[in-house]
Amino acid sequence: SGIKKFGRKLDVTSTTLKVDLFVIASMAVDSRSNCRIGPKGSFEELEYGMLREMGALAKKTPVVTIADSYALVQGMSLEGSLLCSQVPADIVCTAKRTIVVKRQGRKLQGLDWEKLGNRKLGALRLLRKLKSMKAEA
Repeated sequence: SGIKKFGRKLDVTSTTLKVDLFVIASMAVDSRSNCRIGPKGSFEELEYGMLREMGALAKKTPVVTIADSYALVQGMSLEGSLLCSQVPADIVCTAKRTIVVKRQGRKLQGLDWEKLGNRKLGALRLLRKLKSMKAEA
């Protein structure tokens, strides 16, 4: 597979890993509020949070989402929404246009360890490593 051929293992304690752009998919996105809903069962928030915990992703790193043009909606709100993603998009790309969104929502600062639960923590070695690093700090 491509990951085995082109990928390389990274040390989560490395300070040299820096992400310039974070790309995610959206099932629906409001290009005015930058609120988005990701695909069911996706890991965008978890991946974003882990990269923030590692220091590899800065607060100002642009988040780009890819969506079908029919997935552009209006009226989604970041405030009090359980459906809205915690990783709002800064740029929305469809097949025909690119929209730069005025940033309104707060992005994840890192992982919410209380909400993760033991099941996810037990299943992902990287999460356990990040949690032990946080405890040692």
